Amino acid sequence: MNTKNSSVINSISLQSCLRPALTHVCANKDYHEFREQLENVDKMLKTGHLESMAMDFALEGFEEAPLKQQKARLNFSLKALRVETLRMLLGNPSYRAFSKAVASSDLLADFCVARQIDGIRGISKSTLDRAAKFFTAEQVRWMMQVLLEMGGEDDRCEELGLRESIDTSVCLVDTTCLDANIHFPVDWVLLRDVATTLLKAIKLIRQAGLCQRMPGEPEVFSRQMSRLCIEMTHTRRKDDARKSRKSVLRRMKPLIRTIAEHARRHRDRLSSDYASTCYSETQAVRIIERVDRMLAQVPTVIRQAHERIIGERQVPSSDKILSVHESDIHVIVRGKAGREVEFGNTLFLAESKQGLILDWEFYREQAPSEPNQLKESLKRQNAYDLSETIKAACGDRGFSSKICSKKLLKNGIFDAVCPKNPDELKQRMKDKRFEDLQRRRGSTEARIAIFKQRQAKRLRCRGFDNRHRAVAWGVLGHNLWLISRLLAQQKSQEDSALAA
Repeated sequence: MNTKNSSVINSISLQSCLRPALTHVCANKDYHEFREQLENVDKMLKTGHLESMAMDFALEGFEEAPLKQQKARLNFSLKALRVETLRMLLGNPSYRAFSKAVASSDLLADFCVARQIDGIRGISKSTLDRAAKFFTAEQVRWMMQVLLEMGGEDDRCEELGLRESIDTSVCLVDTTCLDANIHFPVDWVLLRDVATTLLKAIKLIRQAGLCQRMPGEPEVFSRQMSRLCIEMTHTRRKDDARKSRKSVLRRMKPLIRTIAEHARRHRDRLSSDYASTCYSETQAVRIIERVDRMLAQVPTVIRQAHERIIGERQVPSSDKILSVHESDIHVIVRGKAGREVEFGNTLFLAESKQGLILDWEFYREQAPSEPNQLKESLKRQNAYDLSETIKAACGDRGFSSKICSKKLLKNGIFDAVCPKNPDELKQRMKDKRFEDLQRRRGSTEARIAIFKQRQAKRLRCRGFDNRHRAVAWGVLGHNLWLISRLLAQQKSQEDSALAA
């Protein structure tokens, strides 16, 4: 980094010290444990080079920008790093709830570098939303990799405060489905979703003074659609349920087409006359994009509902719309009790024996077979700069294949993947090393559950890119949380040794 950028970073580090002392809290063990955890994470952000990486990412493409703009980006990059880390440590709350929590706590505000001498500032929900989108998923992955390499190297783990490096020689893998934030994909409900979104957009345009002729206000059409939805819900209680469902759908189809036509005319009016409204160009573009996205799906959702309800024909999963707001989600057959199918995207996780997430992948398209996911993961992990290379790989029977076993054997990796053949499994369980790894593999399910619970079970953000970024932050936050627990255990052991 050049001298100009170095002076800016030094000024940022000096300003971060201008904060009053934290309020002393007495007789609260949970608070002090949480404060110790945040102090450990704060230390790792600094000594683990994550803050310096964040500032380097912030200046990418802005090397020739004015000094004031560079300084503002560096300040915001530190806040974005800490805000998203803390949000993951707290279980991924909503921006509104998180904003109130930080504003009401000196400890949280201090960690987010939002508390100065004159008070707490810069943690509104809109600011937090911008902070969550400041870094890309790949940049967050780079931070995770650097943290992992420091914790897994014998000569660098001391920088994080660890006496011993984390064992990365064993790779335990599993997959899961991260549910998208959608309701159950009922065909006729998709018509209601499209109508609701279009009517809300029409209302915004008419409130700005751009009115096109309509037989009634948007609320009139909304009530008509709601009545039809209620009537559709009650058809299952009738003797002629199939006939009634078809009748209701035949009335919903012309209504949604009418709403779409009104939305199209209001959209055209806003596109040509937005300058005369209170909306900025950016706001007008967002409304226009929202209308265009819904209009493009009107023929498809009508056809899908017609095929399923009136035609009583199945629609291939590849052609099926699951949500009008999320296009990159899939039907994932899990076959689990109470969850035969799930709607979302496949997440691959690889953890160490101590629970540190070594590798991950969140798939936009339908995920490849699990043996191929394992091969891709091992290829990514081989690029890490670690003291110990992978010596064993363990997974459930979904990862079992002859080609994968040959690949592991060729690379000198012990194959601890559970075989599909019960007789072969019984024979291999006689191997002590294989048995130990298979018993340890049961905890990988718990690791996935911990990760999903810390992500609030389903991702609130919309759009695959935003969900991909949220997963990356979740992995980084999980690893910081885990290492902070290791540091706390290490300190407890040292205190016990001194007391003895």
